[in-house]
Amino acid sequence: MIEHVPPHARSAYDRLMTSCGELEAARTRALDTDLKARVETRIVTAELLDRLASSPRASADLTHYARRVASGECSWERIEVDADPVPPEVDELKADSQIMWPNEWPTSTTEVPSQPYRIPWE
Repeated sequence: MIEHVPPHARSAYDRLMTSCGELEAARTRALDTDLKARVETRIVTAELLDRLASSPRASADLTHYARRVASGECSWERIEVDADPVPPEVDELKADSQIMWPNEWPTSTTEVPSQPYRIPWE
């Protein structure tokens, strides 16, 4: 078939055939990709909620609650209880199958564990 291509169109024909080869290679890679292999569960943390709240796409309710957390008025662990209304991001995170909303929130690594009360003469 290449012998029927006029000499002035040979470079265009070569570029076309190269593009077809690259397209076929991309198609083969796409067919060989396992889409289910990278499903990872992510746990919601206070840091994650803080990053979501600092996003330009965060809802006004989440940004307001983040200001309350920053002032020390409340904490991220109690967002479902203390926020009125509960930000829509909470429902979205809980509905996502790849996100795990913790039943027990992890404590901060910088938090000093409290010692039980001791009677001075013990």
